[in-house]
Amino acid sequence: MKADSVVAAAGNHAWVPLVHGAKGTRWIDRGDIIIRWIGDGLEVKLKAECQYGSMSRQIRNTDVYFRRGVAFAAIGNNFTVRLHREPAVFSNAGLSLYPEDLAATLCALSTTTSARMVNDLAPGIRFDVGDINRLPLLDILQANTIVARVSREFGHTERATQTSHAFRQPGPSPWRHAQEWAQLAVDRAPNMPLPPYEPEYDPEPPTDHLSYALGVALGRFGLDADGVGTGILDPDIAEPSQALPAGILFLDGTLDPADNSDSLGDPAAQLLHNTWTTHGPFIDTKRRHLRDYLRLEFFGTIHRKMYENRPIHWPLTSSGKTFVAWVTIHRWGEGTLRTLLAEHLQPALKRLDGELADLREARQGADTKSANTAERRFAGVQKAHGELVQFIQDVRQCAEKGALPTKKGGPEREVDARYHPDLDDGVMINSAALWPLLNPVWKDPKKWWTELCAAKGRKDYDWSHLAMKYWPTRVDEKCQKDPSLGVAHGCFWKYHPARAWAWELRLQDEIEPDFRIEEESYRGDGGDVAHRAAYLADHGEDALKAIDTEVRRRAGRGKDRVKVRELSLLESGLWTDFRKECEALERTITKWQSAKFRLLAPDSPHDKSAPKPGGADKVLQPTLPYVSTPDANK
Repeated sequence: MKADSVVAAAGNHAWVPLVHGAKGTRWIDRGDIIIRWIGDGLEVKLKAECQYGSMSRQIRNTDVYFRRGVAFAAIGNNFTVRLHREPAVFSNAGLSLYPEDLAATLCALSTTTSARMVNDLAPGIRFDVGDINRLPLLDILQANTIVARVSREFGHTERATQTSHAFRQPGPSPWRHAQEWAQLAVDRAPNMPLPPYEPEYDPEPPTDHLSYALGVALGRFGLDADGVGTGILDPDIAEPSQALPAGILFLDGTLDPADNSDSLGDPAAQLLHNTWTTHGPFIDTKRRHLRDYLRLEFFGTIHRKMYENRPIHWPLTSSGKTFVAWVTIHRWGEGTLRTLLAEHLQPALKRLDGELADLREARQGADTKSANTAERRFAGVQKAHGELVQFIQDVRQCAEKGALPTKKGGPEREVDARYHPDLDDGVMINSAALWPLLNPVWKDPKKWWTELCAAKGRKDYDWSHLAMKYWPTRVDEKCQKDPSLGVAHGCFWKYHPARAWAWELRLQDEIEPDFRIEEESYRGDGGDVAHRAAYLADHGEDALKAIDTEVRRRAGRGKDRVKVRELSLLESGLWTDFRKECEALERTITKWQSAKFRLLAPDSPHDKSAPKPGGADKVLQPTLPYVSTPDANK
């Protein structure tokens, strides 16, 4: 999943930027890969903890998370560096440096001399931190000016790039020339002035404008009163006034080119018509009509490639590609498929029924010429009618029950369930459940559905909401074994209360004191409130051991060790039911650190101003341990 809006700060955020592989990127990291980070990355950390025995064996250097740095390519034939666009976390493929002077470091490592030296030090295809540390840091004059200009031109390009969360509307890009200028600037001789800079713009392809017009029609992009692009619309709050009803563009291939009685006749499609008139002649296609181009060619040649096989607009397509309904995932609602049936497919079927009746009557008429014309037309309309009937059946199946197996005898759904995509599942998972409707133009969802059904090895996607919807027993059993899946599906407290308690204590230190891991009712239980209370009542001594462990973690080690004077609980109960054990814990920690320690709680005998239970502003909702990347899912 591409980044639409990102909160870049440590703590309890839905999505944050992830610095990953470079893929040839230089100067500025696009920041378009994001990772789920609820509870300060709780799901990711729990997964590492379960797999490796310790979170720190997989997740390191968290002290520099959400600091801007300079990333370098770990693998490749040529050494390249790029500036973090935003504060971020990073993967093992996003190796980064965190110097005080970002601009000076970026420019020094971007020189041809530095790249040549690194390539000599690491003659293979892998670069590591040791290679970079051996480099002399060249002094590049006016580094701040160079980086400022590059950053400005990068921003200009991002505002014209549809896959960027900064996108506004299509336009030419100065980025190629800006990079060439920056390279000349950092490679110039000492004491030489910066080379002159005059922007040179590469024109955008005409398909960018048609893609944009489609996005406006589907409700993905917005326009102001003057027709100027306002960028990506927030599906939770924005009401796309320029969009088609329900965000559906239905295309009926049985209509004459001049007949716009499908969605192309809606006023919201006018921008598409205008764009086709202006830019269509310059698009490399043999299609003469807008309907045919959008129905038969645009997805495969433009949209799927633009979004690196994770397209956000989906063409639900009949077997013969006669009928196509474009829908964007960001505007998909629980009733989208039912609306498609009621407002588009059923009326189209009724029209074909009427046309077939008229043709039958004409075939039997006295006018031979009209009868022959009707005979020739009848076969085509009848074929389209049968195609539409099957398409309607497929849409109903996916909408009301779920997709069928990809092959006879293949694994099936455990239960029937209505289709309703969850954006956190990403493009890959959500499209898989619609594979029969996408298979005529996009084969990958069929493969992904097979993998989703099997749930084996690295192709196990049972972290997804959709997997829980169609295979609830299988996923529930895994939640009982894997705490990260418990977090993903809202049953962490139910199946792993000890770990939930320990992590809640830790996150109250790392995020804020009133943080709670909150979960709604899971299959009729009492949610986190009931399970937390039961754990403290039935396993009070274990809960106190977890407090002991947390105090020692907060204290730290070695020269950075501090004295922990107190730890505050939000819950009552431990002091009431385990008073002696609480007093013993205070004495143990006090002796261990040679400093007074107090365990505060609403029912403790100490400070009556200790925090009261309830009222936490930051909560952990059920989420997914899912990294969104262009090849996803994110």
